[in-house]
This record gives sequence, C-alpha cells and structure tokens, in this order.
Amino acid sequence: MEGEFVSIMGPSGSGKSTTMNLIGCLDVPTGGEVLLDGINISRISESSLARIRGKRIGFIFQQFNLISAFTAKENVMLPMMFQGLPREVQEQRAYELLRKVGLAHRIEHKPTELSGGEQQRVAIARARANDP
Repeated sequence: MEGEFVSIMGPSGSGKSTTMNLIGCLDVPTGGEVLLDGINISRISESSLARIRGKRIGFIFQQFNLISAFTAKENVMLPMMFQGLPREVQEQRAYELLRKVGLAHRIEHKPTELSGGEQQRVAIARARANDP
C-alpha cells in the first residue's frame, strides 16, 4: 500500500537478507516467483531491473555503502544522477532530504567526517532520493 512501511524481522539465518535482496531486485529466485507490481522479476531484463531499482526501491545497506570521496550531498544526489535528473533538481532535493534528517549543516562533509549515526542518516536520505 502506498506510504506503508514494512519491517522484516527474524533470527540470524532466517532469510531476511535473502528476502530483501529478492524484493529489491538484487537477486532472482532459483525457484518460485517474486512479483513486484504484478511483474515476475525473474522474467525481465537486467536493464529493466536496474530501472525498477532506480525508480521504485530505496536501499539502506547495513554498512551504508557511502562513497568516501563524495560529500553527503553528492552521495544523496547519486541515485538522481543515474536517473538523469537535472543537476539543479538533484542539488535542491539532496539539500531538502538532508535537512529532513537533520544534516543540512553537514551537507559538504565526506563520510569520514561524519559520525556513524550521521552516515546512517545520509544513507536514509539517499534511499529516499528518487521518492520510491
């Protein structure tokens, strides 16, 4: 349902990461089907999967996967760059997302200059960049 947040919880080894990788179109199932908006993801091309990942899904990885050479703003802009949005739109949206997570004052800082909690908030802002 639109606007809904879902939590996947379970003990270590129960398949949480596998489930998330399937839902996120990072993996395809070895059996059965994964339907995303009625589309069987194992039957579409890698380029179609990449488009779905870029426009419909926001990822926050356990290790955050921020690019160390990029500023917080540039890390948040990255998904929008891949979607070909105009730079001014990227910059405005990145600022707004970083402001929403309380990091407007750290926008030009690189990940190594941020605390773990601040890095996590950059990753959250980046996951929301394309309004999945």
